[in-house]
Amino acid sequence: MSTPPRRPTARLFVSGAAFLLTTMILFATASTSRAGDAQDFPEPVTAAMSALVERIQDRGPIETQDLLPLLRFARDTAFTRDDWDIPGLLNATGGYYGYAVSSPVDRIVKYIYHPELPSSLFHPSVVRAGKWSEDPGENIPELWKNLEEGRIVVVRGQELEECTPDVNTGGYYTYQTDRMIVMVNLEGEKYLLSVSKQQDQSSVGRKGVVIGEDRDWNYFYTDEEGLTTGGLGWVNSYMFDSFSVTVLSADPADPGRTRHAMFKWLRAGWSGMNMVRPNHVRNGCQRFAQSLIRLMESDNLPEPEDLVAMSKRVRAMDEQEVLRTLQPYIENLRNVGSEDAILSRRAFQRILNQDNPLEHYTLYAKQSLVMKEFLKNTVGVPALLSVNQDDVLVSFLR
Repeated sequence: MSTPPRRPTARLFVSGAAFLLTTMILFATASTSRAGDAQDFPEPVTAAMSALVERIQDRGPIETQDLLPLLRFARDTAFTRDDWDIPGLLNATGGYYGYAVSSPVDRIVKYIYHPELPSSLFHPSVVRAGKWSEDPGENIPELWKNLEEGRIVVVRGQELEECTPDVNTGGYYTYQTDRMIVMVNLEGEKYLLSVSKQQDQSSVGRKGVVIGEDRDWNYFYTDEEGLTTGGLGWVNSYMFDSFSVTVLSADPADPGRTRHAMFKWLRAGWSGMNMVRPNHVRNGCQRFAQSLIRLMESDNLPEPEDLVAMSKRVRAMDEQEVLRTLQPYIENLRNVGSEDAILSRRAFQRILNQDNPLEHYTLYAKQSLVMKEFLKNTVGVPALLSVNQDDVLVSFLR
């Protein structure tokens, strides 16, 4: 059974290729892939995911038989091992990563698909800023809650994303993606599938910095083209193509846990050459998973209503107000930068010592930064914008 496509809505579980980037481009020539090992991956599952990628492009209907191989694989087989080799599709390199979150699936859907929360908020390690090209038209948590047995609900939209710097190259990219959420209630189980497909080639890679440990979610961005890694500053790198199919569902053995099976493909590099290997894709997926687990399993994560109040307040800030709010962040950034292995380089110090080192950040990027620092404070991640945890809402909502 299928339903007609619906208007775009908010909150897609996976931020497309934000976390894949041109992962480990520097080491691509030294990497090896286990050619031929993908032959043990079930062909019907590959065909099902390929069909979903086609449907996101041609906007055709989605039928139960199109989904069954993938859903049953995600339920019964995917988590029996963690080293699946995924066949390439559309000349892109594939990778798999499956993980569990100690939080009920209904709760996770309520947070990450909330129609009034930015899609980038819960993916701080992989998405710098992401937003829909038009306002939300549906409430996915409500659709999920009321999903009846045998129903398939499809929601489509487009989103503009900018990713965080790659942990090895420092490159970051901007790209437009088509997105599709498929909610299924089948055989007594509910599944939420997130499908994404990059529209065109990304913007050229620009130089960014992962400050300190990636788990602290601190990043700096320049508007200079190239890669931060020594010797590759000249490279004009791109994400040529990227797409993903992921499955979110309750753990059959423990309904209080959520399982997420991620299947990703990426074609990225320079001069038209794909430098991506399967382990690069897997590492990017793992980076995404670690930050989401940290947030969803935190006892201090604010209620969605509090996050909505904070988000509305920050998004109402104009250029002057958001810069005043970020002044302590800028000072701490300068202090950290003087001792950071990469930010201490002369080129970055020249930018940091300007009157406004965030001048090239868009207003939305600066607002997203404030929201991320707010979230870091509440869940106990070291933040460069210090806010007293007990007074965090008062501080921002005064």
